[in-house]
Amino acid sequence: MRRRKQQNKLQSIGEVLSAVLKKNGMDSKIEENALLKLWPKAVGPQIASKTHPDCFRGGTLFIKTVSSVWVQQLHFMKEEIRTKINGLAKRNAVKEIRFTIGYTPIQLEAAKNISSTRRSALKERDKKMIADCTADIADRELASIFERVMQLEISRRRQLENEKVR
Repeated sequence: MRRRKQQNKLQSIGEVLSAVLKKNGMDSKIEENALLKLWPKAVGPQIASKTHPDCFRGGTLFIKTVSSVWVQQLHFMKEEIRTKINGLAKRNAVKEIRFTIGYTPIQLEAAKNISSTRRSALKERDKKMIADCTADIADRELASIFERVMQLEISRRRQLENEKVR
């Protein structure tokens, strides 16, 4: 039986958790999550509303934007943004930023209204129709997006119908 080393001092829970996470390879995910949360502070509310940090790998921060116009504009601001993120992180973690198209923001007010009516608005026939329409789409991410769009549209139409009845 192997003996444990006796320690002369107590370790904080933070040190213990950090060691366990590092041992299991999770420390990089925590670092990635911390960097992604800095994005809105680094760019401000206007840019943050049109972009979304996707992931951080090998010193490169990948950002999704709403359009090619935003990709182009942010490309010109890349070094300024990189400097600001590294300043907020208090280390030189981000070496490169890559911008791509692919972010679709949902209006907060519309999302609140739809989430409250989604359960009651979608009937079994609606769910079946959505499943039938998306079953043949090979790309599961695209199918998931299409399902959400259909759910939102059906819910929006039901809500409009309910308002007309009142």
